[in-house]
Amino acid sequence: MQTTLCARRATQQLWNDKASTFTTLIGEIIIALVVGSIFYGTPETSDAFFSYGSVLFFSVLLNVLMSITDTHNLYKGRSVVSKQASYAFYRPSADALASVLVDIPVKFVVATFFNIILYFLSELALTASQFFIFFLFVFVTTLAMSMVFRTIAAATVTLPQAMAISGFLVLALVTYTGFVLPGPYMHPWFKWISYINPLSYAFEALLVNQAHGTDYPCSNLVPPYPNLTGDTFICPVPGSVAGETYVNGDAWFETSYDYSYSHLWRNLGIILGFLFFFLFTYLLASELNVNSSTGPDVLVFLRGRLSSTMAQTDSKLKGRVDAERPLVVSSAPLEVDVNETTSMQVDRETFSWKKVNLSVMIKGHSRRLLDNACGWVKPGSLTALMGVSGAGKTTLLNALAQRTPSGIVKGKFFVGGKPLPASFKSDVGYVQQQDVHLETCTVREALRFSAMLRQPLDVPKSEKLAFVEEIIHLLNMDDFADAVVGLPGKGLNVEQRKRLSIGVELAGKPSLLLFLDEPTSGLDSQSSEAILSLLRKLAAGGLGILCTIHQPSAMLFQRFDRLLLMARGGKVAYFGDIGENSETVLRYFGDHGPRRCADAENPAEYLLDVIGNTDASKLDWPCLWDESAEAKEVSTELERMTESSSARTQENGSDVVQARQRGAYAVPLISQIPSVCVRVFQQYWRSPTYIASKFMLGVAGSLFIGFSFFQPGQSVLGIQNAIFSILMVCAMFSSLVQQVREQR
Repeated sequence: MQTTLCARRATQQLWNDKASTFTTLIGEIIIALVVGSIFYGTPETSDAFFSYGSVLFFSVLLNVLMSITDTHNLYKGRSVVSKQASYAFYRPSADALASVLVDIPVKFVVATFFNIILYFLSELALTASQFFIFFLFVFVTTLAMSMVFRTIAAATVTLPQAMAISGFLVLALVTYTGFVLPGPYMHPWFKWISYINPLSYAFEALLVNQAHGTDYPCSNLVPPYPNLTGDTFICPVPGSVAGETYVNGDAWFETSYDYSYSHLWRNLGIILGFLFFFLFTYLLASELNVNSSTGPDVLVFLRGRLSSTMAQTDSKLKGRVDAERPLVVSSAPLEVDVNETTSMQVDRETFSWKKVNLSVMIKGHSRRLLDNACGWVKPGSLTALMGVSGAGKTTLLNALAQRTPSGIVKGKFFVGGKPLPASFKSDVGYVQQQDVHLETCTVREALRFSAMLRQPLDVPKSEKLAFVEEIIHLLNMDDFADAVVGLPGKGLNVEQRKRLSIGVELAGKPSLLLFLDEPTSGLDSQSSEAILSLLRKLAAGGLGILCTIHQPSAMLFQRFDRLLLMARGGKVAYFGDIGENSETVLRYFGDHGPRRCADAENPAEYLLDVIGNTDASKLDWPCLWDESAEAKEVSTELERMTESSSARTQENGSDVVQARQRGAYAVPLISQIPSVCVRVFQQYWRSPTYIASKFMLGVAGSLFIGFSFFQPGQSVLGIQNAIFSILMVCAMFSSLVQQVREQR
């Protein structure tokens, strides 16, 4: 039952990620066309022997390289599987078996396109039996190698570790397939690899299947004289017989590779044995190597960077700090002093918008996500953006921040009653719901990186760094300013990550306002209260704040000054002051709705209830709002803001012009490169497993290739082996490239 449910989920994931599957399919088709075209028109003579070996070797090699992507795919969903397994949803082996079963049809389709194109374009043996034997061996070998790489992924702890092992394994298996280094030329110290190599059995089967029972005319006789008779001439190809103008295929592969056609079906059984053995090891490793990340959060500091507060506590407990061991301390919520003043208090202008509409194309039809949204955010105010699920809260927030990824946005946006400046995106901060940070940097480094790249170039570096320290103090992050961001469970907790997200945006010194998308999402009540107190503190410094929030408590809801309530369809159901104890907004909905908010009822839940799927849903709240006196007051105020700006004098004009001339980036490219290079170097330096795996693969791979092709000799085959050693060095670089991680 567990396997069935996991297989159903894996099928849904595969269907929802069709782009990845089609990309793999198209890539394999292109590779098949390229490789097949290289061997197109190969003559059926003795000159074709090397071409046959090459194309069959590439058919095995390319399918192996396709299987190595399974390592990346397993690590993508490993955290989810580990977490759900720790909650006893299912056994990890059930999910592993389900992923194998779902992946088989995909590999079959990809192998069908790849093998058909490659086989017939290369003009291999054109008989039905030989083609289906070729297809069978290639497909079974692909599955067997997939199980090998899945076992490595399941048995290792980190992706760099898995890729290092996989890269060296590919190098060893490809070298001892039998084509690059034929069996008679293998040195005894590594020849044993060919006996435990599924690729060597597959290559032998493919080669004997191609050449069995066929006589190939000799292209060049030795000596090249006409009218030779008897045993006076021979074909210069292994397996040839003196006096014969052809070479038998069986004699050729027996002499060159020590292969035998009688091994064909034996090799299939051996490959199937590898397949089921590594399937068992994959399931076993999945069951045993389960790392759950659901433990308590701890802070991890760099050596010698423990905060003074934590150091005093640690010294009392231990007496001294051991500098050779990583320092970890438990994290706890922090208090926020809302009465503290900050030097960030500056004069700002009101941000307003009128009749904002957003339409997107879905399956050829236009769908409106926002419908005539109006409102404003004044300096020093905290505005809540609420609504039922699917009402378009985040969509409106993205539209206001000019970050809409798709669709057509229509409407008017103003700053101080004037059109948006060119530098608007750099003048506002946007805190996303997902707290995405580089896990190897510290809190202070993340803030400094943001300040260096987002504040103007003419601001001195010392001033930027001083401003970062002010942000750290403002957000009460002094105790973990030198802590590594880390991953969930070993690093900052959810609240601290949210503080860091806000700090990264504030480090850019936004001159207009701050947008936040669900800042309390995933937080407990105490952490949510701390975040709202922090936002209240920022608003007290003159910063206008607009944030989406979903069902806040009555205490949190009272923290906001103004409410923008969205109904389904992206329409405004209310915009205005909340009032003391929510009296203003509750009075409006109580006068127009079927019931009033009870004394013990949460005002936020009451508002969502009356505009959601209840008996009050029969009321058209957006229509009621458009016809209300409050909406007319909003329209009048918006018109007043626009008209008053046209007659206003240009105060602080030089600062405004300078801000609007900043453009898309605050600093030029030449100034961005040093900061980015320093961060990347720090990331690599603090990822020793990643660096060590690449280094060990390079060293071990070089030694392996050197000993495998030790003293190749001066013969024709010796020179050929030396050339193939260079090919294997290039293949090793391909394995090194596989370890390159995406930097997000």
